[in-house]
Amino acid sequence: MGRMEKRVFAGVLAALLLALGAMLLQDLLAGDAPRIYHITILLDGSDEAYWQSFRLGADRAARDRNADVGYIFRYEGTPAAAQAQALRQAWEGESDGVILCPLDRTLLEETLSEAPAHLAVVTVGAALEGADCAIAAGTEALGWQLAQALAADGVTAVTLYHSPQETETLALRRQAFLQALEELGIACASAAAQPEGVEGLPEGPAAALEPAMAEALCQAAAEAGQVYGIGSSNLLLHYLEEGTAAALVVQSGYDAGYLSLLRLLEALEGGKPQDQTLDCYTATAENMFTDPMDQILFPSI
Repeated sequence: MGRMEKRVFAGVLAALLLALGAMLLQDLLAGDAPRIYHITILLDGSDEAYWQSFRLGADRAARDRNADVGYIFRYEGTPAAAQAQALRQAWEGESDGVILCPLDRTLLEETLSEAPAHLAVVTVGAALEGADCAIAAGTEALGWQLAQALAADGVTAVTLYHSPQETETLALRRQAFLQALEELGIACASAAAQPEGVEGLPEGPAAALEPAMAEALCQAAAEAGQVYGIGSSNLLLHYLEEGTAAALVVQSGYDAGYLSLLRLLEALEGGKPQDQTLDCYTATAENMFTDPMDQILFPSI
């Protein structure tokens, strides 16, 4: 082999080695690239302010962990059936995981029984059979916290307004609230009514265990500082600031969003996420704009 031929051969060999090295490097880098999971979040739109905070938390976690998130906040038609259908469409659309706030446990459990094995599911609120874990709202804790807020203001008697047809969650919350009132020595009268049917309140403190009823009580209140409730809607926070609501028991929607997405990604990566209960807090006109309550009520990115 002549000198020129050797040079050509060496050049070709070097080019081949460089190409092979580039291919190996590309494969190595591709192997290290994190997988982008596609997540669908199905939430009801009943408490707009809470879900806005929830979305901020979920979006923050998605950026931290490189996940792609899509949202469905409201459902057309019959909400429970539409949510079940949206869950089915999520896995048929090749979502890796779903976060949802259950509207009908039985219907959703039936739907989940047909889901592919690889689908990860985290619930916010009620736990579902077939889901990986739940970010719980602390149903009993909310009732106890509201009773403590009444006691802190020296209330000795209160009227509790509640819907005639309660969900399982609200029934448990009311049971915990009444038990706490009894232990604290606070007398309680009950009034069953739909939120839209509350027109005028008699004198004395009034309490509600759900945001819609708390809003109705504030609208019908006859005096300042009369209402004690649960929820952090924009309207309730307005009534808290102006003094119609004496205290509101709230939870961090931001934390719920952030934690639910982290737990879902943990399940997708082969882990076994545990249920987690959110803390609850009492917001008043005096603390609602101070740290840390301002970040709980008005979270920012």
